Amino acid sequence: MPDQPQEPPFEQVKWSHEQQIEERKWSHELKRDDAKRAHDANQDFRTEINKETVSASNLTLRTLVLINGGAAIGVLTFLGGVASKTSVDFARVGDVASTIKWFAFGVALAVAGMALAYLTHYANGENASSMMRTWEHPYVIDTPKSRIWRRVNLILHAAAILAAITSLVLFLVGMFSTSDAVTHMFLK
Repeated sequence: MPDQPQEPPFEQVKWSHEQQIEERKWSHELKRDDAKRAHDANQDFRTEINKETVSASNLTLRTLVLINGGAAIGVLTFLGGVASKTSVDFARVGDVASTIKWFAFGVALAVAGMALAYLTHYANGENASSMMRTWEHPYVIDTPKSRIWRRVNLILHAAAILAAITSLVLFLVGMFSTSDAVTHMFLK
């Protein structure tokens, strides 16, 4: 009769089974540590990006308020100097004064852009906090709520950018209008 393979002794089977259990535990702990690192990296990344975007958007929108407001003050100062002259046609001064509206709308849109930027950052934070963290790869998953916040964030972000660009365009329109009005004021 040929040699039949013998079954390993009970202790060896038990030891092998315990070894497999320990390897699974070790693998689970490695995955858990990887998940913790991924969660922390995700949070750190979002925190840093959020800080930088808030800073950049605030600087941009403050600059737009400053240039539009400064231009309006410049036009008013110019008109104050012109009004003290006796040989000025006040109908033409009114044409220059009417250009201030472009700068006023520019300031208003920049302030609206600041509000939209705030709401954008709020929506971004809500998106991050509504994501589900898991112990399996990819460790951070979208949820229906996070997808809604992401859409809200994108809409607000686009509106804030549109407000900022429109504010800049209004500044340029105001500058060209003022230039034309001043030129026509001195041409008789």
